[in-house]
Amino acid sequence: MFLGKIDQSNNKRLLGILDSIKCGGIDGLVDNLFPVENGNHCLLRTKIDTSFMMLDIFFYRVCVTPQNIESLSVCSKLQQFVKSLQKSESSKFIIDSCKYQYGRLSQCALQLLPPLTTISKSNNIQKLYHRHLRDGIMTDAVSGWLLYASFHYVTGQYNITLKLTEYVLSRCKHDMMNLGIDIYSEEQMNSYRQSVHSKLAFDERIKLATVDSVKYMRRSSLIPEEMQLDVEDDEIKIPPVVLSYCLRFLCHHYLGDICNRQQALDNLLLAVQDDYFVTKHDLSVSKTLLGVCYEISEDITNAYQCYDEAVEDDVYVCLSAKARKSKLLLDLR
Repeated sequence: MFLGKIDQSNNKRLLGILDSIKCGGIDGLVDNLFPVENGNHCLLRTKIDTSFMMLDIFFYRVCVTPQNIESLSVCSKLQQFVKSLQKSESSKFIIDSCKYQYGRLSQCALQLLPPLTTISKSNNIQKLYHRHLRDGIMTDAVSGWLLYASFHYVTGQYNITLKLTEYVLSRCKHDMMNLGIDIYSEEQMNSYRQSVHSKLAFDERIKLATVDSVKYMRRSSLIPEEMQLDVEDDEIKIPPVVLSYCLRFLCHHYLGDICNRQQALDNLLLAVQDDYFVTKHDLSVSKTLLGVCYEISEDITNAYQCYDEAVEDDVYVCLSAKARKSKLLLDLR
């Protein structure tokens, strides 16, 4: 974890933090990282007056993205370790953190299961899918539910997918905390402070007041066929509102509901334009998926423009954008 990151400038600081954890547990960590006398907490870039807020934001910034996992056996071992840690800990915060990490690992595990086409042949596989889907919703307010929606989409249950995405969109309000970003603004901090309080358990605070993108793993069994090009060689992270409207567009498309399909496409465009839970790192992926929907709608001009903008992004370029743009040009010849 710390390989290559420790040097003369930080080794004493790190030793002090480790000693505080050894002697005082999670309370010692809080006191060391956020001493009361220090009014300007540079780590959070904002003034926070309660320890639970400090700890929550620290967790959201550094602990929400698991490492790449490509083996179901590795994922299972990590889950066993998390369970063991959860049972051995007395700190309620660490116990709740373990619940969150177990849920994230479940989101990974279910995508490493055999393809959904084999479910009818194996009742055990079906049980595993539903177990991991159930555990996967024990994270933030929406990412686990979106994987549930993906599950029902790839199995052809479009009406259930529409209901689930409607629920997700109802949770994606502007005052929700978007996980995994580097710096939270004063406005975001105030919104979070108003949404939660210290008497709520940490796992309840995460599910109540945070949203996260959905990470489709490399060759995920849950990603819609229309997006499979995006996970051939790497994982892809899709913002929750963008994915919700993509799934709604695809469902209405296959249900033959052209009016609602267009409405979903219009809403998807607005979500991308307004950066609705879309960070700078998400923009290229979001424009690529918008292009996919335009292409399915046979709006080639707008599809090409989306792919072109996705390829030219300065922060991060979606791996499939260039391939989709080239294929579109070849098809036009």
